[in-house]
Order: sequence, then structure tokens, then C-alpha cells
Amino acid sequence: MAKSPKIVTIGGGTGAPTVIRALLLAGFSDISAISASTDSGGKTGQLRTDERDRVIAISDLLRNLLALISPRQKHLEHVAAFTDLLGFTDGRNRNLGYTLYYALLEKYDGDFLAVQNHLERLLGAKFAGTAIPVTLQPTHISFSTQSGAVFHGEHELDRQTMSRNAITGFWLDGPAPASPQAISAIRQATHIIYCPGSIYGSVLVNFLARGISPVLKSSKAVKILIANLVSNRNQTHEFTPTDYFRLFAKYTRLDPPFNLFLCPDTSRHDFEIRYPEVAANYGAEHSHFLGWDKEKLAVLKKFKITPVPAEIFSVTPEYSRLRHDPVKLAKILKQVIHKV
Repeated sequence: MAKSPKIVTIGGGTGAPTVIRALLLAGFSDISAISASTDSGGKTGQLRTDERDRVIAISDLLRNLLALISPRQKHLEHVAAFTDLLGFTDGRNRNLGYTLYYALLEKYDGDFLAVQNHLERLLGAKFAGTAIPVTLQPTHISFSTQSGAVFHGEHELDRQTMSRNAITGFWLDGPAPASPQAISAIRQATHIIYCPGSIYGSVLVNFLARGISPVLKSSKAVKILIANLVSNRNQTHEFTPTDYFRLFAKYTRLDPPFNLFLCPDTSRHDFEIRYPEVAANYGAEHSHFLGWDKEKLAVLKKFKITPVPAEIFSVTPEYSRLRHDPVKLAKILKQVIHKV
């Protein structure tokens, strides 16, 4: 009998939890969700500032962890009540979920696995894997732009997202060794998924932790990149599949950096004809749909990458926004993971 896949996801934000939910819907359970720990924006940034930057960011870690609760358990009344409570933010912008998680980290001397076990006992629920910070070293990102300017902190990525001043360089402010758990998860993985999201802040930043690139290079896992649905003006404007290849090759130091390129089966031209109002809404934000015709996708084959165009998104009726659809993603991920 074939062994069950050991899947690693790399990413955070809303993209990685969506991929994790898709994997659970597809029936996978041995998931290691690796996320960055450099966020400096919003509630996370405020908390890290209050702690004089002596703690890692746990926003992506906590979101991934909650996504690892099986759909069969999420409907349980006590689980739903607890996860709803974790999202509460008080009048001083303090988030209860972050406060609780940091308190447990302090109780267990920074052992995030002990925190996860504690939450399992508290909820009486089993997580379908492990949420892992890529590094336990508090640090921040910096990036340079076409104009020659240098910015510090992930909050600046968010603030500059509509700028035409495109990113040209990206690094960590200090040395950050990869966590032993992240190294071990990648070493044992059969499949590694680069999740959609902020391409620098959620995904590429993970490759900057010392030790990640060498273990990726030695890994025999099938590497799958799930493309974003819309562009960021300063990060992925007019991006092509070849641009994805070049950017990921630069930061992973792998050739090829991924084996499968999972993307919408709709070109930008066809999308704008089919959803003109949605396209116009994103256009007002200096964004556009990331979809390509067969010719642009076929270029990947010369880099030994297989394009996998598929129906993977839905449009939210209320706000006309695009989202990766976990049900549709589940179907295609089940196919490609069991196939390769």
C-alpha cells in the first residue's frame, strides 16, 4: 500500500489557509504548514512594538493552525465558539487570539508544538498537521525599489502595494536560522506547495531563513506553485509564468524552483470579457487578473515545469472579488498529488 503524502505548505495570509482547507477537503491529513514570522503591520505590528521586537509575528502561524482543524470538527459548537472568540479585537486594537497564543508561548518557553498540543486538549479536537514558523528569531524584512529607495518592515509592503515603484531587492534585517521543525518538515515532504498570497511577504520571505534553500535543494518532493489570481502593482504587475520562474529561481536558488504551475484556466483577455465589472474594480486598484493563454504557459515547459491550468477560483457575489475556491482547489490538488 502506498504511503500517504507528507505535504508541506509554504505561505500565510489568507492564501495558505485556503490551500490547507482544500487539502483537508481532498482527504489529506499529514500537513506541515510553514509560515513567515516577520509581519509588522496592523495588530501584529503593534504587539511586536509593545514587546520591543523581542517576539516573532504569529499572525500567519495562528491562521494556519486554525485552518488545520478538520471540517468535520469545525461544526462542533465548542470549537466554533472558541475560534470565533479568538477573532475578537478590543477597543485598543488588541486581538484576543494573539494575546492567548503569546501567553501560551511564554508558558511553554517558546515551544509552539507544546502550544498546539495545549490547544488540542483545550478544544478536544485534533489538528490535521502542524503549523510551523519558518524561524524563531525575531527579525524584519527590507526591500529596495526601482527608484533606489529602501523600505523597512512588512507593513511597508502593504503600504506600497499600489505604487509603480516596483521591488528590485528583498532581504532580512538580521540573520534568521530556520526552525528545526521547518527543516525537518521539508526534508520529509513528498509534496511542497508554494501558496498564493503576498509573493514577497508571505512566500519568498520563507526562503530567506538560513537553511531553507539547502534543504529545498536536497528535497525530492514535488514542488507545486499556486499562482495568485490578481496582481500587485509593485510586485507582480504584468507578470507572466516566466516571471514567476525567474523570481522563484532567484530566491529558492533551485532550477527549476517548482515542478508544477497551478493557475486559472482562463486568460486575462477572456476574464475581462466575461467579468468586466470585476476587472474594472481591480483596475481601479492598479491590479489585473493573472491568467495566461496556452502559448505563454507552454514556455514553462522549456524550464522543465508543467503548467496545470484549472478552474480554481470563484467570484464573491457581494463584493465582486476573486477568491481561490477551496472546493475547486481540492479537486485539482487531489488529482495532481495522487498522480505524481
